[in-house]
Amino acid sequence: MAMTLGMGRRETQVVGLISFAHMLSHLYMLVLPPLFPVIRADLGLDYAALGVATAVFAAFTGVLQTPMGFVCERIGSRPVLVCGLFLNGAAIALVSVIDSYWQLIALMALAGVGSSVFHPADYSILSGTVSEKRLGRAFSIHTFGGSIGFAVAPFVMVTLYELTNWRTAVAIVGGIGVALSIVLLACSGVIGEGGAPKKRGAGSLTWRDMVTSPTVMLFFTFYAASSAANAGISQFAVSALIDIYGISLTTANLALTVYMIASLIAVLPGGLLADYTKHHNLTLIASFTVSAAMIAVVGLSGLPFWIALVLLASVGALRGLVNTSRDIMVRHAVPGASVGTVFAFVTTGFMFGQAVSPTIYGLLMDGASPGMVFWASAGFSLICIGTAIPAGWVRPAAGKPV
Repeated sequence: MAMTLGMGRRETQVVGLISFAHMLSHLYMLVLPPLFPVIRADLGLDYAALGVATAVFAAFTGVLQTPMGFVCERIGSRPVLVCGLFLNGAAIALVSVIDSYWQLIALMALAGVGSSVFHPADYSILSGTVSEKRLGRAFSIHTFGGSIGFAVAPFVMVTLYELTNWRTAVAIVGGIGVALSIVLLACSGVIGEGGAPKKRGAGSLTWRDMVTSPTVMLFFTFYAASSAANAGISQFAVSALIDIYGISLTTANLALTVYMIASLIAVLPGGLLADYTKHHNLTLIASFTVSAAMIAVVGLSGLPFWIALVLLASVGALRGLVNTSRDIMVRHAVPGASVGTVFAFVTTGFMFGQAVSPTIYGLLMDGASPGMVFWASAGFSLICIGTAIPAGWVRPAAGKPV
């Protein structure tokens, strides 16, 4: 595989194992929604109750990410990842035997606890194992793995359900995570000291360090704004395109699919780009400037739909292309500190953006302004540019964590 060209055997093994675990973590986030109709009928629940269950999963994941970063610092990322993956997979598998709603809520909470370890542990292990020259490719493969987890979840769950039943389908998928945690434990010699515990005071971070650091807060804002920009397209583009262009539901969903596939495909080339450039902030600025202009044009009425489709594909590709450059900037901004802890903190911005922005987009749609959905997405992209410019200038002092 071209992406692993130049990587040593150990680097390739570590990237493969960590990325597969990351893929499962994302699949677990969507393990229940494709089966909601049959779970609802079996357990006698309504959709709102099932929505609360998935929200509990997300809430525990988001709230505990940064604390798990501190745990990685204290005891090492490898045991945290193994335990988290085991807990995540086991909790999902145990959903197959529930007979009450509160059992479901408790297990989704436990699954969220397990899911909270991946960002701090994964980035810490990769940063401590892979050479700086190949870190961009490693990060992009890791991101690609997570994206694949989202993409295949509906197909995997529905296929397993059709072959068996919903309980067996959930048990099988959860069991894979338990098995992989055992594999990771057996491969401790391969993962080695990547993400090993830090000595107390050796560049360790505190909450105060992060929330008072201009660099870290710029990245937190960037992650939140980019998440909000993407949420407008992923959640409201279908409805807005139907209103603006008068197309069918099927055609509008096709446009969204094109956008998402283009974003996914561009992630891996983005890793190569990140390895071969030193000016990652310029990559972010150029990408978000062009994509903001394109997505704003999509919101105009009177365009032929095929032009909007091309623009959406281009925006998706540009946004996927810069994911690794963004992660490399975070990595470079915190030398000598706990990389995993900082990644856990700034990626919480993703969930913040996803939590806040849908209400904004919904109000725009309710106000009969579908074009504003795309303009708002462009506006969030401009915020990304505004944070990327100073983030490229700020450099941590020698020996300082941030």
